[in-house]
Amino acid sequence: MKIGFFGDSFTKGVGDPTGKSWVGRLCEAAGVQHENFGVQGDTSEGVMNRWQAEAEGQGFDRLVFMVGSNDALLNEHRRVTINEINRLKNAKAIMMAARAVAPTLFVSALPVVDDAPASGRIGDMARQMGMIARINRVSYVDICADVAASNVWREEAMANDGAHPGEGGYQYLADLIANHPVWQDFLKA
Repeated sequence: MKIGFFGDSFTKGVGDPTGKSWVGRLCEAAGVQHENFGVQGDTSEGVMNRWQAEAEGQGFDRLVFMVGSNDALLNEHRRVTINEINRLKNAKAIMMAARAVAPTLFVSALPVVDDAPASGRIGDMARQMGMIARINRVSYVDICADVAASNVWREEAMANDGAHPGEGGYQYLADLIANHPVWQDFLKA
């Protein structure tokens, strides 16, 4: 089995000295091949515009997306980078196109430790994306609240850049997903 992962810096694994991110750890534990298309600073709009070209010809059996954290940050004009309606439209567009290609899983966006207002928006979006995923019959793993409550994640992110953890935080994230029944069912689909 080969899985394509698409998302932002959390998917890429920024801050992880091993370069594995949660993606590499998760796939190593599951014994599956993967390609990581995480791009630092990317938004749901960016992922929506690039994932199909990156996935083309790769022969992926499954697709996994994690988008939204950068959408909720404030831009240079002190406005949310991508407003709530457009974030959810982008997520739905990705879901609809991706599920036509291969079984698809969305993982909730992750909180930004040193930005409480953005983390609040991300938490709201995680709940809303869960509803959109259910309506559109796309598998969804919501771990936003678990990550927000994690001491390892918080401590490592604050020791780094305020957002990205180190090796322990990414291992925590991989373990959360690996033990989630939706992920386990997704591998069997």
